[in-house]
Amino acid sequence: MNTAIRSNRIRGVMIALVISLGGALDVATGQTPMSATEAAAYKEAKQTATATFLDRSRSRQERLEAAKKLGYPDDATFAALLAIGVDQKEDDAIRAEALRRHRYDDKYVAAVLKILSDPDDGGEELDSSLIEDISRRTTFRIPTELRQRIQAVFRSLLDDRRPRVRLHAYRAAVAAHDPVAVNRLADSLRLGTNVPIPVVEAIDLLDQDGPLNHIATLRPYLTNRDPQVQARATRALAGDRESRPAIVALARDANTPEEVRVSALRALSREDAEFPAYAIPLLEDPRTSTRVREAAMKTVVGRMNYHAVSPADQIRFAQAVERIATSPQIMAIEAENLRESARQVQRYIRQSFPDVQKYYETR
Repeated sequence: MNTAIRSNRIRGVMIALVISLGGALDVATGQTPMSATEAAAYKEAKQTATATFLDRSRSRQERLEAAKKLGYPDDATFAALLAIGVDQKEDDAIRAEALRRHRYDDKYVAAVLKILSDPDDGGEELDSSLIEDISRRTTFRIPTELRQRIQAVFRSLLDDRRPRVRLHAYRAAVAAHDPVAVNRLADSLRLGTNVPIPVVEAIDLLDQDGPLNHIATLRPYLTNRDPQVQARATRALAGDRESRPAIVALARDANTPEEVRVSALRALSREDAEFPAYAIPLLEDPRTSTRVREAAMKTVVGRMNYHAVSPADQIRFAQAVERIATSPQIMAIEAENLRESARQVQRYIRQSFPDVQKYYETR
């Protein structure tokens, strides 16, 4: 058994010890220890759940519900879970759950990779679930040979005819910074044709890989007609100085879809030192939609929490928030929610920012 998998197995054993030694640990942490009656009830519930999940005569729903109460399995249960996971006669959801509950060891990895490598074994639900599970549980510390085996299987599924399998394969491969998957996505987005997964997902994955590596590829999507696509592009490109003026213009333009404006404000608040100069006027302008005003308010607070904002901008922001919090003209339900948010922000900034505090004390 390799070191990484042995480490995961040891971690699983430790979890089991935590459960079995719950009373002693509760004493150490100051929590009420589990009584003997509670421990016995827990053990019985676990045994019942295990028996139900392993019973092939029970309904699919009963077994999936029972899986939630399995706790940490013993060796015999692990063996039974593996047997269910590799059994092609079992329901795909049951197989996926059985393998998800199995510890991360050589047997688990071999079973999952074998299923994913066989086009006749398992349907779209099983394969997409297994890709997600093994990707989530695989660490960067695994041996090179094992990483290459997993990578090879993911690559083989990038062209899978099933959309969910293809999507999960790209997610897993890009998360591992596989250049083959990254380059395929970038090339397809650059050409704008035959993108193998939904465009919003493709942009998100290139953003995850490092958006500054894909600036030229992503820029055209700032003018895409699909608001979801455009919103993802604003988020990915806010860190690019040359793209930023276009993103600021989108945030300020009343004709821009709200989803895009909100995304732009959130992204710009993290990247642009000039953010208060255009976000605060959006908050001040009653013609700005309620959703965008609320986004402007929350993103300016976020900017103040983590970046330097001038005292003058802090006070101007406090004044804008106060006007909303105390306005008698705000009557609609959506606007009332904005006013309540403004009240909460007003209390927070008065307590947390000395320049705002001083303004209220001396006015």
